[in-house]
Formats: sequence, C-alpha cells, structure tokens
Amino acid sequence: MKQTIDWRSHWTRKTPGFHEGQVNAYLEKFLPLFDLAPGDTIFMPLCGKAVDILWLSQQGYRVIGVELSEVAVLSFFEESSIEFVKVQQENFSVYKAKNITLYQGDFMHIQAQHLADCKLVYDRASIVAIEPFNRQSYKHKMLQIIPAAIPMLMVTLEYDQDIMQGPPFSVPASEISALYHPQYSAHFLQSNEQSTEGSRWRERGLQSLIESALRLNAK
Repeated sequence: MKQTIDWRSHWTRKTPGFHEGQVNAYLEKFLPLFDLAPGDTIFMPLCGKAVDILWLSQQGYRVIGVELSEVAVLSFFEESSIEFVKVQQENFSVYKAKNITLYQGDFMHIQAQHLADCKLVYDRASIVAIEPFNRQSYKHKMLQIIPAAIPMLMVTLEYDQDIMQGPPFSVPASEISALYHPQYSAHFLQSNEQSTEGSRWRERGLQSLIESALRLNAK
C-alpha cells in the first residue's frame, strides 16, 4: 500500500489519537457472539498498544497483532508490565509473551502461515486508519492471510470529514459492507455517539461522531 501518513511519528505524541486507554466496550459486549474457546487465536491488525490485547490474553485467548511502530509495541509491554522475548523473523521484529505475539513491521508483509490458527479478526482501529485509496489493497491482503470463513468484529467511525480530516478516517458501515462484498456480509450490532460535551472530538470541531460495531460473516 502507498503510505502518506508517518505512523512512526504519530506514536511519538503524548496522546496518540487511536489509543483508547481502556478495554473497548463493544469488544466486551459482543465477543461472546463468536463462541470462541479458551486458547483460540484472535488477530488484531494495526493493533497499536491497545489495552484490548492484554484483556483478551487475560480471558485465555491467544492474541496475534501487527503494528508498524516499535514505540507502540514497546509501550504496550511497558504499560502492561509484561516481560517479553524479542526475535527477528523475516520482515518483522517479533515480540512474544504468554498468549501474545506482536509482529512489529508492515502489515502487508504478514503471511497466511502467521495466522493459520486464527478464529477471529478483531479490528478496532485498523480500517479507520487506512486511507480511502488503500482500502481495496488492505481488504485483498486481509482475505489472503486469514483462514477461510473466519468472522470479524469491526469497530468503525462516521463523521463529517469536511470538518475534520483523518486519521482516524470516517468509514461508514455502508462502505465496509460494500468493501467486503461479496466475500462477507456485514451485520450491524450497535452505534453510540462519541462527541459528548468536552470530548476530544468536540475540541476538533465535530458535533457528531458515531462509533459503530459490525459483525462480518463469511458467505
């Protein structure tokens, strides 16, 4: 994919725009829908230093993430107080801990063998990080590397991009449905307004920012 955003610089900020700082409410609420068993593997593309990684591992799941920024990966382990082992593997620095494997490098270099055991893709901040002209390439790569027919839990954002430019970008549920058609069908789960009074989104000029959760099932 063509890159025009300096993601490494993004993660050197004190308050990176993608970092939620707590377990995502949609993840807690809707994960049971997927009937995962203890020890099953969940893939988190463009995972950053999400608290969700630790939470999922604490629930007994194995987490595989990919993240371009070394700062984000190291911050995750430091803030989670988790010891890790670092090894070099082809195009990645691989950070391993109990139930957690984070590939630090370019998402486009991930291969199917890295994800052979995955049972779910959890995308909280990946699709909204992808620029419009890269989304088809991102989708095609995703379908190449994940096992056939595994579902996805996707969290997306919708707002007026005439007021605020991403990232995170506005990617309406209708766009996701069209993007993954015909391989997947998208099912709406829930939406919530995020631009409450005093929120960081109001500070950036938005009067409305809708966060939505979708379940994508393979056809």
